[in-house]
Amino acid sequence: MSNSFEDLLLRAGLSAQQVAAAHEFRQCVVEENERQNLTRLLEPEDFFRGHVVDVLELRRFRERLPEGPAPAVDLGTGAGVPGLLSAALYQDESWTLVDSEIRKAEYLKRTVERLGLGGRVKVLHGRVETLKGRLQAPVVVSRAVGSVEKLYSWLEGCSTWNSLILLKGPKWEEEWSGFLVSRWRQRLSPGESLEYSVGGQIKRLIIQLHRVPRGTSKISPDGK
Repeated sequence: MSNSFEDLLLRAGLSAQQVAAAHEFRQCVVEENERQNLTRLLEPEDFFRGHVVDVLELRRFRERLPEGPAPAVDLGTGAGVPGLLSAALYQDESWTLVDSEIRKAEYLKRTVERLGLGGRVKVLHGRVETLKGRLQAPVVVSRAVGSVEKLYSWLEGCSTWNSLILLKGPKWEEEWSGFLVSRWRQRLSPGESLEYSVGGQIKRLIIQLHRVPRGTSKISPDGK
């Protein structure tokens, strides 16, 4: 069975239009990776398992939520995963891509234009702490950027979001336990979650955390 990038996408159930969009996105990443380090996962199967699967599972997860694929911020997007690739695959999504590195932000702007997504995707360059007033979305998504404690400390002063969606690996429980003894422990409460595997071995988790308004009841020690 062929493992070309297109075949992997088709076997995942993507339409011909989505396959073309994913192929063009990967081309952008591969070309830019010659100028700056975006990802080591460039070969078709590596790119599919390391990037595309996360986007497909994130979409499946968000479709289960009451708010659905609401406008979202992709915090520390890097090569454009998950936000830019997700917007390329799903025409009902809009994203704000945030990256602190100027060269990555410039690449993201070029790629947004190349993929024709300027009406639904915008790019912001800078650290989260300096962009709080410009992050106008109810959902913040982050993949492998930092611990939940660090993310919340960055986002605390941003008033628009109410849901934090994290893509995490097998050490999530340890990370959450650390958060529950931090100064922010009363500010987030767990919501829906989705566990999935890649290649039958690597376990991954998507977890939604609800923002707890100040003055409400304290969450229990286990976060429920």
